[in-house]
Amino acid sequence: MNGVRWIVGFVAIATAVAGGAIVVQRVDRERQYRRLLAEGEQALLAGNPYAAIEDFSGAIALRPDAMAAYYRRGEAYRADHHDDWAIRDLREASRLAPDAAQPLVALGEVYDAKDDPIEAARWYGEAADRLKDETPALLYALALARYRAGAPAAAIDPLKRAIERNDSVAQTYYLLGLVYRDTNKIDAAIEALEQATKIAPTLTPAREELADIYRAQGRFADESAQLQALAALDENADRHVAIALAAARRGQFDAALTALSEAEADSPNDARLQLVRGRIYVARAERTLDSEWARRALEPLERALSSHSHRSEGLALFGRALFLAGDYTGAERILREAVSTSPVDREAFGFLADASERLGQVLSARDALVSLDALEGDTVAPPTRASRARRIGVLSLRGGDAKSAARYLDEAIDAGDSDVATQGLLADAYWRAGDADSAKTTLAAALARDPQNVGLVRLSRTIK
Repeated sequence: MNGVRWIVGFVAIATAVAGGAIVVQRVDRERQYRRLLAEGEQALLAGNPYAAIEDFSGAIALRPDAMAAYYRRGEAYRADHHDDWAIRDLREASRLAPDAAQPLVALGEVYDAKDDPIEAARWYGEAADRLKDETPALLYALALARYRAGAPAAAIDPLKRAIERNDSVAQTYYLLGLVYRDTNKIDAAIEALEQATKIAPTLTPAREELADIYRAQGRFADESAQLQALAALDENADRHVAIALAAARRGQFDAALTALSEAEADSPNDARLQLVRGRIYVARAERTLDSEWARRALEPLERALSSHSHRSEGLALFGRALFLAGDYTGAERILREAVSTSPVDREAFGFLADASERLGQVLSARDALVSLDALEGDTVAPPTRASRARRIGVLSLRGGDAKSAARYLDEAIDAGDSDVATQGLLADAYWRAGDADSAKTTLAAALARDPQNVGLVRLSRTIK
């Protein structure tokens, strides 16, 4: 009996000793794990990612299910420029701790650095979904990634949420302005960009964007105010050139030349500045119909053409100046060279169309406008495109190409040209192209709108 008791007691003691040993091992393992994590952190802070990777790898060997060790090793791999290994560890960290947002944010940052905004937006989005209290910085990163990925509309909501949490960050309003601009919400874009400049008056990209939008809207005084503010922040020749061109667009040519003179003070013979001077003279000749200003433009433009930069633009302006001075043949020759010089200046096609039409080369004028329309596409305002399509149609009709005339006149009407005269031209084009039914239907619609129109009545005698 005593022997049995002894055996039982021995087993109990052995079990206790073994259990204690296991506890000690666990405590020691945990102690080593924490030591390796701490040493890894120190190595990473000291700029030694290789040593940090070694320490974090040791920690993972002790605790393969530890999210923190994988997360920190992923950060170390990222610091050591091993993005693929960083992504592997960060994904494992996310798997081990599905509710943790840190690995997801880090994944977004890795893909941002790899210039992969689509993947960056995906991980930032998942992080935002997991965080109940989203930080403005994360929401901004998410919005920026979506914007860079070509999804500006999807960036609006996170930007609004970021502003709700902190409305004092100018960069957030600036990005919101860009997003609204790209989604064609121009009034909202202006409001956001103006708020950005109120918060940070020295935020030059916001002022530059505002100036561009104001110019596109024809708000030239507001554009000028932004350009003046930019010049005060950053005094250089480019700022004075921008002010000069803005003044010229407003028809304030003396002010434009004064601003340009300030830019020319240090570089009076700069070819680029000579090009701008020529452009101002050409603009003045167009506005005042004074051929003397066109002739004055030739000298600075000729000096500008001595440089190979902006050659197509220089040729385009030189050809335009010749046209305004009455030399239509010379203008047409120079403008043909302008449209064949790369990189081509788009306005050269419009100038060439004017010169060709003046010389009676209607199909050449038509083709120049077709090329301009192809280059600009939907970037121009609908009224501008409608007017151009109508002109192409008229030139085609004059050149005997009735089918092309009908197509472009129809495009003009679709783009918003509601003039009954355009409907009459379309009816005439259909008739000449052999489409009698369309001609009669179109003419009837035009006459219903304006039955006393002399041109339509005359056309009705032909189209029966």
